[in-house]
Amino acid sequence: MTTATETISAAINQIDEKKEQLKKAFDDLQAHRSLLSPSFSLSWSEIDSHFSSLQSSLSNRFRLLQSASPVKDDSSRLETSDPETSPEDHQPVVEPELRTLCENNDGIGLTKYLIRRWDDDAPMNLEASAAIRYSPNPASMVLDAIEGSKQNHTPSSSSGKPFDVRRVLVLLMEALIEINASITVDTRKRAKKLAYDLKTKIGSKPFEALVFLHLVAAFELGSEFDSEVLSDYVFMIAKYKQATTVCNKIDLGSERVGLLIKKLLDSGKPIFAVRFMYECGMTDEFEPITVLKAHIKDSREAARKVCKEDNYSLKSQNEAIDKEVSALKSAIKIIKDQNLESEFTQEKVEERVEELEKCKALRKRNTTNTPQKESQQKGKKRDRDCNVTQVPVTSQQLLSRPEALLMPPEHSHRGLQLNSYGLMTPAFTGVVVNPLAGHFGSAATPQSLYYTQQTGFVLPPGYHPPYYSQ
Repeated sequence: MTTATETISAAINQIDEKKEQLKKAFDDLQAHRSLLSPSFSLSWSEIDSHFSSLQSSLSNRFRLLQSASPVKDDSSRLETSDPETSPEDHQPVVEPELRTLCENNDGIGLTKYLIRRWDDDAPMNLEASAAIRYSPNPASMVLDAIEGSKQNHTPSSSSGKPFDVRRVLVLLMEALIEINASITVDTRKRAKKLAYDLKTKIGSKPFEALVFLHLVAAFELGSEFDSEVLSDYVFMIAKYKQATTVCNKIDLGSERVGLLIKKLLDSGKPIFAVRFMYECGMTDEFEPITVLKAHIKDSREAARKVCKEDNYSLKSQNEAIDKEVSALKSAIKIIKDQNLESEFTQEKVEERVEELEKCKALRKRNTTNTPQKESQQKGKKRDRDCNVTQVPVTSQQLLSRPEALLMPPEHSHRGLQLNSYGLMTPAFTGVVVNPLAGHFGSAATPQSLYYTQQTGFVLPPGYHPPYYSQ
């Protein structure tokens, strides 16, 4: 019986054949070019490039799927399974070409292969780690790859776009760290010379520091450099996910790591600091839960400050929401990674993110109203009451009364719903959310806001929430 993976594999193998059929159809179409629209300017090279890119992406994702979900193909395999299964049984499938390159210790060919097959949506970390195990000398092969790429940092990928080869080098050194490959004395000497050369190019460039630290970690060169200098470089790359891995591998020592964490906290980078606390075993020396809760609270205050500094402009509101959402999502990731949900039941971080994103979406919808439609709506509402002088509120009028916009978000004003920053409308467009929406059938149309000398900002006459006297 054919399995799902076999079906997918067979379909991928037929791509080249189907592409040939497509080329024949394209050539037939070109023979009747005179009948086509002048705007038809597609060339076969463009089509071929597009489908080659798709083929590469599908192949990489299929390999990733195979490595993540090993197929149990028959009952006999289950019957003979041994609890002490060899680690090789759990390794992802390695393409024959990739395996051959590693068996031949071809570092330069390996680099070219990885560039050609690179896919940001389906990283090849697992396959690279499995592949270099076939090399008779993985450390030497990776050094060959690094030395061979020094002359050209931006080769072209299969799509024709420039590609930073250092991304492949980091991947290879990550794989080398993962398999804990043995390092000979001669190989370490080569790596040390290369590391000193790379160090001179770092300056203030984080990615150069990332490559350098991976080289130091992979080839066990931590003792060759001053720990304070290495710590400064780790601080520089703190935003990268590999920062804690290389920090542990180069063995800075708990005292130096503690100073690094304090530096991150003092620099306003609490999320990075918390990650180092957990992943470098420093939770006893620090209080990561307290730091995370302070970060969540500060993110809201920082967002309010952004609004206030720009006089509550529409741009500042959007910027404030983006700023707070980004801060909260980074906290959510750590909370989930470290299983800390029970510690943050009061903060309701995910609900807050959802609230902010809905607020921004509503503001965006409100600002898409055309001036003509707004004018028609305002005209109709003026006709509904001739006894009160009504002036539609504009952004400028609201901004001239900032005290009306700074109310705490948990309160409301005369039945009006406020957004997350205490603002009467999500976009200062004179539109508020109908409090009746959701209570009587579908959401009612948002109502315009008016100003009277007697009562200030009010809803249009004839529109009263049921909990006010009429």
